Amino acid sequence: MTCPATTILLHVADMVASTEFYRGILQREPVDAGDAFTLFVMDSGTTLGLWRRDVIDSPAHGATGSIELGFRHDHDAVDACHAKWTAQGVAMMMPPTDRPFGRSFVALDPDGHWLRVYALNG
Repeated sequence: MTCPATTILLHVADMVASTEFYRGILQREPVDAGDAFTLFVMDSGTTLGLWRRDVIDSPAHGATGSIELGFRHDHDAVDACHAKWTAQGVAMMMPPTDRPFGRSFVALDPDGHWLRVYALNG
């Protein structure tokens, strides 16, 4: 059995704030947007769904902000993305840093989910 695409679902507290946040950092419009659910489609075919945590069936019990999303870029693009997101007012947890695996920074979305932008060595 093969999966044609992957959907990542984030439980969010404020649908409007989260939709606007991801619209800004992803530089794309959602393909579906409503009061309880919003869906973005990436160039890779992966979809990012934002689901308002107070309407999920079965109810969400875990804390928001416990997920990390990775966005892989070329090495030079990591610093450029950091500068762009900083200018957009995105909260930063870690500045661009050289790590054993490559270069990365960590930003936070409105619910505290980690957004790691990275480039691998080599």
